[in-house]
Amino acid sequence: MNKAVIFDVDGTLLDGTEGIINSVKYTINEMKLPKISQAELISFIGPPVQNSAKDKFSLSEEEAQKFANIFRKKYADGNVFLANVYDGIYELLHFLKRKNYKLGVATYKREDYAINLMKHFEFDKYFDFICGADNENKLTKFDILVNCKNSLCTRDEKTIMIGDSYHDAQAAKKLNVDFIGVTYGFGFKTEKDINQYPNILCASKVNEILKYFQEQ
Repeated sequence: MNKAVIFDVDGTLLDGTEGIINSVKYTINEMKLPKISQAELISFIGPPVQNSAKDKFSLSEEEAQKFANIFRKKYADGNVFLANVYDGIYELLHFLKRKNYKLGVATYKREDYAINLMKHFEFDKYFDFICGADNENKLTKFDILVNCKNSLCTRDEKTIMIGDSYHDAQAAKKLNVDFIGVTYGFGFKTEKDINQYPNILCASKVNEILKYFQEQ
């Protein structure tokens, strides 16, 4: 049976804090919205930006879409590349590729941004498919995960989703694929958080994920 591993991006492959927060701050200033705390700014990392904007500023659907459009223009203008690869990620991807795993990305980032980002960090040589969001964020994380899994493998092939948030965990559960949760990102903070969902591993470091696969 072939094996597939699907990764989230922000909080799993990359720490994109700087680029995302810079873009959120710029958008808040452009729309003349109230300033928010650093913790609230960090909460924008991961979920669809429209959803975060609606929650923080009580925006209408139209205003939230305007927020997203301004954010994305600024983000695409170079901030998207203000990110750091988590220690051990390249080693993990190299190992999985060498062991003939099929590799994919399922991210809430808009798909064209995600593809450019993967190329920038030379991840594209590892991943077979990169699946992201549409501009209006009509696709849920489940939809994106389904798109990625269907592109990678058949229904019967074993698949593992790796992510740092409940969005990833819930999508994996709904699709009935195995889940590895990480606490080094932005969503899950503790093993207890991850254990609210079915999982095969709780990892605080990337090398713990590598060790898991080495033992398979």
